[in-house]
Amino acid sequence: MLAHVLASLRSLRRRTARWSAGDDQLFHDALFAAHAHDPFSPSYPGHITIRRFADLASEHVRAATRVLDLGCGPGEITCELARRHPGVSFIGVDHSAIAVERARGNAARLGLTNVRFEASDLAAYSPSDRVDLVAMFDAFHHLLEPAAFVRQASRYADRFFLVEPAGDALGRWRRALDFDWVPCELDKIRARIEHVMGEAQPPAAAPRLPADEPAAGRAVENRYPEADYRRFFTGFDLEVRGTVAGLDVYPPVPGHTSAWRARAMQAAYELLVSIDNDLYRRSLDLHAKHWAIYASRGAPAAGRRPERLPHAVPEPPGLHVQGAFDAAYAEPDIPDVMVALQNVTVDLTVRNASWREWRSEQTPHPILLSYHWLDARRAPVEYDGLRTPLPRPVPPGESCAVTMRVRAPAKAGSYVLEIDLVEEDVSWFTRAGTRPLRRTVRVT
Repeated sequence: MLAHVLASLRSLRRRTARWSAGDDQLFHDALFAAHAHDPFSPSYPGHITIRRFADLASEHVRAATRVLDLGCGPGEITCELARRHPGVSFIGVDHSAIAVERARGNAARLGLTNVRFEASDLAAYSPSDRVDLVAMFDAFHHLLEPAAFVRQASRYADRFFLVEPAGDALGRWRRALDFDWVPCELDKIRARIEHVMGEAQPPAAAPRLPADEPAAGRAVENRYPEADYRRFFTGFDLEVRGTVAGLDVYPPVPGHTSAWRARAMQAAYELLVSIDNDLYRRSLDLHAKHWAIYASRGAPAAGRRPERLPHAVPEPPGLHVQGAFDAAYAEPDIPDVMVALQNVTVDLTVRNASWREWRSEQTPHPILLSYHWLDARRAPVEYDGLRTPLPRPVPPGESCAVTMRVRAPAKAGSYVLEIDLVEEDVSWFTRAGTRPLRRTVRVT
């Protein structure tokens, strides 16, 4: 009875979310147009996800001749699989023409001849011939009508392989076991090694940080529990395995390229693979943030594995690798009320908790105090706040009193003022995992 009620609530949530295919395409067009990285660089943190998802898919790709990757995006995992399996023919399909253009560029750079890409709506797409396997990597949850999609795709395929966010009974992303901190902490060690060795930091020509304005369009974001997948794939046998791969938190400066960054990301990949395998042996893997789902028609059922509840893991206070962006804020004097577009001064003390000196002058990448305005849902209203230089160099371990400039938003309402530091053209400190100073402010 409870399962039926929860399924009805998930269905109601999907119907009332006002998602649309057009908004989803706008969102992904903007997302893929903003990419400016080499996805196959061993220094790029996202390459960990590409490799690990391809690892999980390869077991099923080996037995195929024709593989269809639906929702392929810029084709990064498709291309990785194509170069691992040169005897298999791959077709990548995505509704974003921008993504497909990038995918073709990736295939050309890698010299791949066994993969091609097409722009098409996934729900209506049908290949000219049957395929041996349909693969979808973080794409199934963007479908508006998943059950109808499976019925359509079942006409030309008997096997499906999905990597999807783990969903809970209410349709939320269930991430009880999340290890995104592993590459982030290893990258802190990498940065300190390079600093001690005097190796080059990010170049002065690095692009300016983009303002995190509200994104174009809106992505369809369904999250499904295991029971929903079994219902969508009626008549198929399902095998589900969890993986902690699929990073959505990256170390700062993800485009930084160096031998030490490549070593750190290789170590992170190997650790995440080991964590995956250990969780599987302990029957804890289904609590990981992503699931690898294999659906096959006509194969004997693998049976459901026992799922153990993970024990509570409290966050250890103050236990982390010291990084280049560690900071703490104290004694803030922030007004509770501001007038729209009013310029005010805010006094506070900031402590350099990192291992390097902070400078606002005589450096190509000055460290400055700034802020973000967020709405009640923590969505950015104005991300690129005014900059305030530090009054003097701040050595590691020292604190500095700063009077910073803040301009209130243009519209009245309740906002969250988020005080942050920025190393210009490199990273906001919050993006490196440093906790900001937040206060609620009413704007009149």
